[in-house]
Amino acid sequence: MRSILGTALSAICASLGVACFSATANATELEPYEFVTVPAGTTVFLGYALYGHHDQFKPEGGPKLDDGTNLDLKLSIARLAHYFEIGDTLALVEVLQPIGTLDKARIGGQRFKRSSGLGDTILAAALWPINDKERQTYLGVTLYLTVPTGKYDKLETINLGGNRVVYDPQIALHQGFGDHWSFDLTADMILYGHNKKAGVLGEQTLSQKTSVQAQAFVNYKWPGGLATSIGYQGFRGGKQKLDSIANGQRTEFDEMRFVASKFVTPKFQLLAEVNHQFNVDGGFRQDIGFLLRGLYVF
Repeated sequence: MRSILGTALSAICASLGVACFSATANATELEPYEFVTVPAGTTVFLGYALYGHHDQFKPEGGPKLDDGTNLDLKLSIARLAHYFEIGDTLALVEVLQPIGTLDKARIGGQRFKRSSGLGDTILAAALWPINDKERQTYLGVTLYLTVPTGKYDKLETINLGGNRVVYDPQIALHQGFGDHWSFDLTADMILYGHNKKAGVLGEQTLSQKTSVQAQAFVNYKWPGGLATSIGYQGFRGGKQKLDSIANGQRTEFDEMRFVASKFVTPKFQLLAEVNHQFNVDGGFRQDIGFLLRGLYVF
């Protein structure tokens, strides 16, 4: 769920001649096997530790800014999910709360003040119209709602909170083949509310067009319980405007992901991911990202 860091990035890039920067990504970056179901009545707690190093800023249609550009993100996330049934259909409700730090932020040599504290809270509800364990087919639909509870100061250049509501409907498919192979596919459409305390002195309105996201994983389960995955994520759209004037930012990037996971006990799983972004347009590029997740089934 490294994508929650996307809700944490918000900076004013005066050095670029634009009044506001918001690298809002998504709240819905999934890990392999997330839509494989568990019995109704199960509660799951997940804890995440994330680090992202950004080394380049690319304004939309403009040149890459490499020299003197940096952003380090350190984030922890607490996530609690509960499975239940609505009639004969499996359902889930969950809440996610990030807390972290944006540090060492620079664009073209211009430094920005660090930000630390709570990020925006994310609420979600999911249904599984198809939950076929025999055929290893799981189709789920989810609605994510990001609410503006995170730290936000209209006079600061970087904020962990986004000061706006974000809606994200998602559809996800997991399909297994035999005892070892499987794949995951997901698609999202992300709709953004307005931030009316953006830009110079927090007196402008930031609007953003809809983003679309696609994710895919190919997974393999090894003898002994280790699972490894190779994944891709693509993000398009999300062009931003300040008071109806384009600010040179959008949510466009491609990303490769490598994941390994293992249940070290019947109820406790460890997962690790490393990732790299490329083809970035309209924001910071995350050169390298790391994620460590612990999952406990009650």
